Amino acid sequence: MIVGHAWPLTGTAHAPEVGGIRIHHLAVFVFFATSGYLISQSWMRSPSVRRFLAARALRIFPALAVLVVLTITTIGPIATSVPLGEYASSPVTWGYLQNLTLAAVYALPGVFETNPIPVVNGSLWTLGPEFICYLCVMPLGLILARNPIVRSVLLTLLCVGLWLSPLGRETLAPTAMVFFGVGAVLASIDRPLPLWPVLPAIVVWLGVHALAPDASLALAWLVVPFVVIAVGATSTPLVRRAGRFGDYSYGIYLWAFPVQQLVVAFAPRLPLWLDIVIVASATTAIAAASWHLVEKRALALKPQEPNSARTPAVTAAPSSIANPKTRLRTRITSTSTAAAAIARASNVTPSGDPNTEDATRAG
Repeated sequence: MIVGHAWPLTGTAHAPEVGGIRIHHLAVFVFFATSGYLISQSWMRSPSVRRFLAARALRIFPALAVLVVLTITTIGPIATSVPLGEYASSPVTWGYLQNLTLAAVYALPGVFETNPIPVVNGSLWTLGPEFICYLCVMPLGLILARNPIVRSVLLTLLCVGLWLSPLGRETLAPTAMVFFGVGAVLASIDRPLPLWPVLPAIVVWLGVHALAPDASLALAWLVVPFVVIAVGATSTPLVRRAGRFGDYSYGIYLWAFPVQQLVVAFAPRLPLWLDIVIVASATTAIAAASWHLVEKRALALKPQEPNSARTPAVTAAPSSIANPKTRLRTRITSTSTAAAAIARASNVTPSGDPNTEDATRAG
């Protein structure tokens, strides 16, 4: 997100692409694929509507509420070009609270209006589609409780159908939701994914893009989730060390865009690399505070699974004999903190849907 957004938010053209996909869009797809895998795993471990909804709500809304309130009361007054009295009395200011319903609102009076992309937080558009995906997992899980593969394939087909609709051709949301569905399909496989096909799959994908660019997105639906999940199953010292400090990925996602906009507003002539370094450092610090002060405490309120409340603690099994899917889930979650530093959301336009590819000026 931070690296990918550095180009459009600073007004720099030609954001990097991989397989014809801009890197900040690719990061959106990586997160949706990972989310599809982890959320489906969560439902399969504990198929309870109450626990599932409580866990999802506690993960999303407390940190989001803090972000929205601080954006209105702190970032807005700092960055606005209108008098503070006018800012405070404007219905647009308090309309920003609509973000708490997952219906994204991007404007505050006079805030970032001279930036190349005059939007307060263009990352928030992904929350609505992602939560819709969560809600789709639940009814399909109830109807097809004993058929996880069929359930996940149906979810993917629903997302593909949405992508094929006129809406799907104009926005990133349906495309991202397909990646969620494919991640859910991979979650229903009872064995770890092999690592050896990763490099050949990437080579084939890039080769198809070079020869037939219009077909590369459909192949990316398969390749990107497979690569992310398979690589997530590998353990490295860096991933293990990063996971010790907590999961900063959501905080980085929430705060990176407005932090980057502040840097652009007050230091517009910074070199691109220095903008990235400053934003990454500041955002990581804020994300750490968000995790330890808000997110971690909220997640502690999740309803316990029935067995976990009564079963005494036992010594964890060595990684060599632990459940492979548990190891995979842990590694992917740890990896998400590092991955968040290189993207999550889409480009935005000052007057339109931020995930509309053709309308955006952001390269």
